[in-house]
Amino acid sequence: MWIAQRIIAAEKQRPAAELAQVTGNDLLQGAGSYRGVPAAAPWGVAYRPPNSARAVLVTAENGPACVGMLMEEKPLQPGELLLFSSGGAEIYLKNSGEIVLNGQVFAPKQGG
Repeated sequence: MWIAQRIIAAEKQRPAAELAQVTGNDLLQGAGSYRGVPAAAPWGVAYRPPNSARAVLVTAENGPACVGMLMEEKPLQPGELLLFSSGGAEIYLKNSGEIVLNGQVFAPKQGG
């Protein structure tokens, strides 16, 4: 009984999530080393984070799962979206309706 209570208390003290750093292809380093951790993303979005990206891990039924990366600071307004790669490619959806694709601005569709 005492041991079970200690185990339950230790589980309650664990944080809900853990930060880990990407240290190589398919490798994360946090409180422990993790390999082959599945990553969650919205449907239709695939990504492989670069080394040094900071991952947010949660414990799922079958082990740790990555629910995303901590965002880099970008000059966005609330409601805007920026997709970018470490190679410099960008798709920026602005509140004005403009789409900026690698620096080229496309005006919003008029009329409709």
